[in-house]
Amino acid sequence: MLIRYSEHTLQTGLRGLLSRTLFVAFLVVCASSCGDTVATPEVTLPVRVDVDWSGCGVPEPSGMTVLFHHQHGGTFSSVIDNNVDHASSYLAPGRYWATVFNLTEREFDNIRFRGLDAADTTEAYLRGATPSKWYTPGPDDGGYVARQPEWLAADTIRIAAEMPPASAAGSAGLQVAGTLHPKNITCHLHLLIHTGGTGNMRSARGALSGLAAGHRLAADVPNDNSVTVTHLIEADAWKRTASSPDAGTLEAEITCFGLPAGHGGSPDENILVFQALHADGKTVSNYRIPVGHLIRRIPGKTSGAPDLSLELRLDPPLPPAPADSGGIDVWFDDWDETLDFNVAV
Repeated sequence: MLIRYSEHTLQTGLRGLLSRTLFVAFLVVCASSCGDTVATPEVTLPVRVDVDWSGCGVPEPSGMTVLFHHQHGGTFSSVIDNNVDHASSYLAPGRYWATVFNLTEREFDNIRFRGLDAADTTEAYLRGATPSKWYTPGPDDGGYVARQPEWLAADTIRIAAEMPPASAAGSAGLQVAGTLHPKNITCHLHLLIHTGGTGNMRSARGALSGLAAGHRLAADVPNDNSVTVTHLIEADAWKRTASSPDAGTLEAEITCFGLPAGHGGSPDENILVFQALHADGKTVSNYRIPVGHLIRRIPGKTSGAPDLSLELRLDPPLPPAPADSGGIDVWFDDWDETLDFNVAV
């Protein structure tokens, strides 16, 4: 039988066949695309870093925080653990900064952390505190009053999360990517004051401005001197040594983050405010002394923030005890802030 199709019928049939073919191809492409998204999970690798606290010179902490930052940004993870010997995490292949510090960011009373989502912004800093009523910051002090920091140690190293070689395919072993060696970030500043009239002292207190407000963990440097802090040295922090009724020394120690980066050693960069309460319990000698040029590093510390010393002589010295005092030689650690007193000229 001879079947004849008109030209119109053929064109209609071909258009229908082409439409059905394109629709089926579209569905295949969509299914293939969706399947790739679901069926291709991100590859992660088990990575471990060891932590050696022996360089801190103190017993190991009760816990630690380890941060992993991808070197080119975007990936960030943290591990908090009471095991302070090592930390493990699953990381996408690539190079990372690994940063460790003792305890967790919420376990410190006087230290706070910020910028933890990137290695170059991770920073420990001191939270502000309400200053004592007796201390009024001067116009050149700058910064704010802060309590002294707790012990803090940290370190940052580069590590790599790498695919295992073909011979080790399927191995579930951890890659030991490196060892962190935390160092002390906080340091001690020893203050020694020579003066006459130590037999005429009932108590002492002071404040030192211009110290670092914090520490940048990855760079391992204190914050710069655009923002500084003042640490108060209350009466119970002082010790007195009298070589005679009319001469001796006063000593105190401050825990701090050291001098700010960029400290130039000029006198006005650090100001010591010192008050001495006389034996009569009423008269106070006030001193405001530029000391930025007198702060020195104490040699001998091989790692971590350097300990510092500040030694000076009061000028003028404290006056001797009055002749009718009978050689009063008293020393009280407490100093009532509401006590009425006369300011010595």
